Amino acid sequence: MRSLSAKLIAGLVTGLAGVLFWLGLANLRVLRQNLESTALLAEQRMASVIFHSTRNSMLRNDREQLLQIVQSIGEEPAVRRIRILSKTGEIRVSTLPEEVGQMLDQRAEACYLCHATSQPLTKPDANQTYRFYRMNGERVIGLIRPIENEPACSDAACHAHPPSQRILGVLDVVLSLASVDQELAAHERRMIAQVTLSAGLMMAMASLLVWLLVSRPIRRLIAGVKILGSRQLSYRFRLKRRDEIGELAAAFDNMAEELQQANDTLEERIRRKTAELEAAQEKLIHSEKLASLGELSAAVAHEINNPLAGIATYARLLEKKLAPPKPALEWIQIIQRESKRCGEIVNNLLVFARKHNTEMAPAAVKTIVDRTVAVVQHKLQMHSVELETDVAELPSIYCDASQIQQVLIAIIMNAVDAIASQGPKGGNVRIRAAMHDEARVDIAVTNDGPPIPKEVLPHIFEPFFSTKPAASGVGLGLAVAYGIVKRHGGEIQVETGPETTFHVILPVGAPPGEAKKTEITDVGRETVHTDRR
Repeated sequence: MRSLSAKLIAGLVTGLAGVLFWLGLANLRVLRQNLESTALLAEQRMASVIFHSTRNSMLRNDREQLLQIVQSIGEEPAVRRIRILSKTGEIRVSTLPEEVGQMLDQRAEACYLCHATSQPLTKPDANQTYRFYRMNGERVIGLIRPIENEPACSDAACHAHPPSQRILGVLDVVLSLASVDQELAAHERRMIAQVTLSAGLMMAMASLLVWLLVSRPIRRLIAGVKILGSRQLSYRFRLKRRDEIGELAAAFDNMAEELQQANDTLEERIRRKTAELEAAQEKLIHSEKLASLGELSAAVAHEINNPLAGIATYARLLEKKLAPPKPALEWIQIIQRESKRCGEIVNNLLVFARKHNTEMAPAAVKTIVDRTVAVVQHKLQMHSVELETDVAELPSIYCDASQIQQVLIAIIMNAVDAIASQGPKGGNVRIRAAMHDEARVDIAVTNDGPPIPKEVLPHIFEPFFSTKPAASGVGLGLAVAYGIVKRHGGEIQVETGPETTFHVILPVGAPPGEAKKTEITDVGRETVHTDRR
């Protein structure tokens, strides 16, 4: 038997059935005693009636009348035998004629009590005057009543007895206990039926109570623990009970809550650490790529800078000295223009490779913005782009003003190119400068051109990445701007959507010893975190 419920039910039913059986036996014993006491009382009354009915006959020594009285009473259904014995044990009168005149066997069950010793009892105690025994297979009760030597009997002339003789004989009455036994048997059957029925009812009630209070909650606990074991930590028992099972369920709920919180915290930490590792890996790869590209760019720029200067110089000399006719003059001018363009690319490469000298000094933000607007004004007018500036009174920033101006020019030129890609309808560019926080200034350049695609946004600051035609640029403008801002201890943030805004955030005062390495790029309502050097 492995089920706890079955063990509880079996134990309860066994215990309750045992108690009921014991109570039934006790009740049966009490009933037996009561019925036997009633039978004894009835027999004592009958013996008294017989004694008083036969007293006169015995005094007159009228044996015929005495026998008639005894036989009349002996015809009662419950009477099995009535007899009068002499002191010596001779049967003088009996309802059984065949035993009259016989001597009584003193060793018989009915006589043993008084004749257990060599001398018979002269006057037995009240509890020694009756006995229960079997006669002809039937349980009976026998009552003896001593016939004492009364003064009337000792003075009688008919059969005088000396006064010294205290007991003259014994009246022996035997009654059947069949009715008592039948009542006891009927009561015993009722008791067994009641015990059986009560045991069945108690088994049903105990089974129901055990199932409701123990089995079902335990099965629910087992099922819930299996669910928790399958890592479904959101499961809760929520048993509203105040007993031990309720406390156990509450303990499981608390444990599951703690495990879920720990698991959520662990998963969040894993996600955060994974994102940090991915960002660090991306930053490392990007840094290594930029470092390698920077060294290569510096070497290439150094090697081709002098030849380009020579080509440009000799092209100008050819134009001045020879005054060649067309189309040779146009060719020479193309050589000069392309040489100049190559020189600008070389200069950008040097800036990107950090080989350019940086002259740091306090500069007014409004002055930098005004100079930037003066440089790009012609470009804005050519593409019908309206420019709006909003520069608040700001503290000076410690920077290389020309490089910050170069950053703003690169951003504005990209904005103009984006607006121009929509057609000749033009657009708007807005420059706003304000405090970003207590220690940094935010120079924001906003345009209403098309938004930057999500797949393009993470790469806009990479060198040589460009969505423009090959003849329009080499993809160094924003990469150079990114490098300049980082060297100034600032950062660039990009928000794109109906409008695209570049935020150039620069520190006020002297720059920190090490620039921050985090760039936050916003795409619509999304924020994409990338790390660059």
